[in-house]
Amino acid sequence: MVETGSASLHEARVNIRLPASLTRSHQQVIERYMRGAEPLADDDWSLLIAAMDALRRAEVVRDAEAETFAAIYDRLVDAVYSDGLIQQLISLADPESACEVLRAAASRRVLADLRTSGLWRTDAPLSQLLVAFCLYWWQMFVRGYAFEVAIYRDLAENGIVHIAHDLRNRQARLSGHDLKVMGFQGDVKTSTYFMLVRRSEALAHDFYITRMYRADTRRWHRAVWVKLWFWRVLNGEPTPTPYEIIWQVLPHAAQITLRGHRFVVVLYEEWKRRVIARQTKEASDV
Repeated sequence: MVETGSASLHEARVNIRLPASLTRSHQQVIERYMRGAEPLADDDWSLLIAAMDALRRAEVVRDAEAETFAAIYDRLVDAVYSDGLIQQLISLADPESACEVLRAAASRRVLADLRTSGLWRTDAPLSQLLVAFCLYWWQMFVRGYAFEVAIYRDLAENGIVHIAHDLRNRQARLSGHDLKVMGFQGDVKTSTYFMLVRRSEALAHDFYITRMYRADTRRWHRAVWVKLWFWRVLNGEPTPTPYEIIWQVLPHAAQITLRGHRFVVVLYEEWKRRVIARQTKEASDV
């Protein structure tokens, strides 16, 4: 950890200490993200994800007491706004469409809270990194749980037997996996960013319900990344393919190897069809 800047906020002297792993390139992509003048390229998003992960270890020091950016986010954002936001999402007919309005409204309150607490001031330029950190993770939180609520609702409406963690309970939200289907553990992710994050290197779950962007049609598609042992239960026969040309195989099931892990990637509707068929067969065999 290196101290890279300080400012006097209120009566207490405040130092913002950034980890040595946070590079100038990281800070530049954060600045572009905050300006929002133009969409970030894929490489920029990868860099931004790494930057925000590095900032978890950044610290604000006041009166010789240090608090990490991650702890400040938990205290001022997650603990204050997350439960109410999830209740709102659950009550909505279309949480994915409405989530941006909810996110923006809460983000304005988060900014006010950071300013009131003395953690964000114009005369402390590095405090803008804390603002960026909080707004980024709040955006990920809102979009992530809007998608998760929509998925659980869709699974229930299609009669797929599943066990999901209780989104209304913060401790349950922190559980090791999001849901179980046919005894297999899964996670719900808003995009394939989870493949880029170092802390998810284990990729221990049996399947991931996610979204994939198809650049040539400029459309997002729901998809499921399934470990081979789960796919075998679903009687699948995938086509091995490099990940870079996966859209040449989809909507047929594609087997890929990425970061040393083998997955079968299938569109969400096809995965649901196979799960429903398997669960129906198992029920009739009882």
